[in-house]
Amino acid sequence: MIRTAQCHSQRKRPKHGSANQQLTLRNRAQKRVLFFGILASPSLSSADRVSSRPSSVLLSASLISSLRLADSRMRVLASLLLLKTFLVLVAAASDFECGQRKVDTVFLVHHGREAKEGHWPWHAAILHRYQSTFSYTCGGSIIDRNTILTAAHCLITPNGFIAVDRLSVQVGRTRLYVGDGRSRSYEPDRFIIHPQFEHDEVHDDIALIKLATDIEFTDFIQPVCLWNRGVGESEFVGQVGSVVGFGLSETDEVSDYLREAQIPVVSFATCVESNRETFGQKLTKQMYCAGSRDGVSACNGDSGGGMFFELDNAWYVRGLVSFTPSRKGVAKCDPYEYTVYTDVAKYLDWIRQGHNQAQSTLVSPIGSLAKSNPKLSLLNLDICGFNSYPFRKESTKPVFLNYPWIAMVEYANGRARETRTLCHAVLISEWYLLTTAHCVAGPSDKHKLLGVRLGDYDLSTTTDCVELEGQRRCAPPLQIVAVDKIIVHEQYNTPNYANDIALLKLRDRAKITQDNIKPVCLPVTKKLRETQPNVYVLTGWSKGSPLLRRSAPTHQNRDKCRQQYLEQKITVALDGGQICAFQKSEVGAPCNFSASAAPLQVVQNIEGSDRYVLQGLLSFGSSRCTSDLPEVYTNVNAYVDWIMGKIESQEEPSFVERLVFT
Repeated sequence: MIRTAQCHSQRKRPKHGSANQQLTLRNRAQKRVLFFGILASPSLSSADRVSSRPSSVLLSASLISSLRLADSRMRVLASLLLLKTFLVLVAAASDFECGQRKVDTVFLVHHGREAKEGHWPWHAAILHRYQSTFSYTCGGSIIDRNTILTAAHCLITPNGFIAVDRLSVQVGRTRLYVGDGRSRSYEPDRFIIHPQFEHDEVHDDIALIKLATDIEFTDFIQPVCLWNRGVGESEFVGQVGSVVGFGLSETDEVSDYLREAQIPVVSFATCVESNRETFGQKLTKQMYCAGSRDGVSACNGDSGGGMFFELDNAWYVRGLVSFTPSRKGVAKCDPYEYTVYTDVAKYLDWIRQGHNQAQSTLVSPIGSLAKSNPKLSLLNLDICGFNSYPFRKESTKPVFLNYPWIAMVEYANGRARETRTLCHAVLISEWYLLTTAHCVAGPSDKHKLLGVRLGDYDLSTTTDCVELEGQRRCAPPLQIVAVDKIIVHEQYNTPNYANDIALLKLRDRAKITQDNIKPVCLPVTKKLRETQPNVYVLTGWSKGSPLLRRSAPTHQNRDKCRQQYLEQKITVALDGGQICAFQKSEVGAPCNFSASAAPLQVVQNIEGSDRYVLQGLLSFGSSRCTSDLPEVYTNVNAYVDWIMGKIESQEEPSFVERLVFT
């Protein structure tokens, strides 16, 4: 990973080769730690997909997998402590019970054999679509009528997060090769990924898949309870949980059947001592280890699936299969190593917050807004403009990591042979940024555009760290990305200073899973565009200061603004495509002019969620510090249709290309 305008600063050189590069997502053979998702697997043709209506599901014989089980020694299911009485699911819904088996059978099948039908009715299979076929990737657990709990890395492809329309969830399955009337297929509405999760790391490996339609519960499709019987290690170590999945079997071949195994939990210290090189660097208190190191283990394809415990006649999910050391030189799990699980008990508040967003306040922008314009799905509306401090006044919020969509445009100074950052740009999706046309239009002998710097805060340092609420916090590395295409408005500077807007298309995808790199929201609805704020939030860098700064300019009447410029013998159109805003400099204060294209934002409600929405880009203003002239901004509201008409979907690489990259 690498970190990534008139602000004059020399380009920082990001550091490379960190210890983080020891890990892999999916099956990168040369690495030592292995996530359990399956990247390349047999597939299901698009014609075989089914809707969420009750129907038979016929899966191709190429779908995946089977839990890693050896016919050697198995542990008998240990008796568990009964800590509390019956507990209901964390979700707000109360019209169903959780963790209940509805199918009566005499016994469970152990020792590497198939699980009985209906015994794991909360297990879900997650499939990724590559071109026209679906391939099994991971497992998950049903926790309410429209939520699947899984590992965050199960939503990753080699090129970032998978698009919502390229994922499918199958429930009610115990076989992959043979369809029956018990299984169902559901499409996701959006993903809720833990904000601290990073592509190339293993911490906070947890996510929710919110479904577009409610699950129809049957005897073979039921929700599991979320573990909330404490987080202490002492009473948990030594207990035996059940792990199920469609991962690779002991012969490293796919299986037609859902498999199950009983796995004992081991202590943190035992896990670290077994493999200090891997576990010593990567284990956190939000994880736990389990296994016997005897060939019985979760394996490739089991990622995201749960480890379940039965208490008081109800089943609870305590862990999510996350990662294990890989076999030497092979991108497959090592069943003689411990497996690491994300500890669900440590994330109950986060899961509850995800439920509250989904059920009481947040209706997915993708689900509700994209219907009016399919291109809106290209704007990452599920994470745009995230407001980390919704209950604070703007002036009391930290600037650090609070405006992660602000970027700097980098130029090569031909004469001085150095890199300069002279203009701002604003990330609106993982592929596109907005800036002003005058920053990128026309040839320049002095400056040649190189790319954009994403995720920066302090231009004078390589790593950005601050004291935040009593703790030292450091931002992830910045990202410097080349610009693939510059799209300047066709009517730029006609008349003078008008239509000062341009799009920058990136050559590589922005790393929007990092805390310091996120897109801002655009005013994509009529209601958002009709709102006229009195006070804006202006953020950006200014000449003479390396730190990102914030101010609060006030809206100015357009006619008055035009008259003020006429008095200075400057004729400007100031039509609906521009905004006037004014911030008065204090007497004696340093004169800091914001760099061009600095963004004006406001917090607005989008489908029940308060988000930052981009309003303007700094176009021009007075060159005198004591001037009473307001600054003029390109009004983004007036250009939403132009923006949506220019952005294009980015095709995912073909399946063969994915194998090359891994």
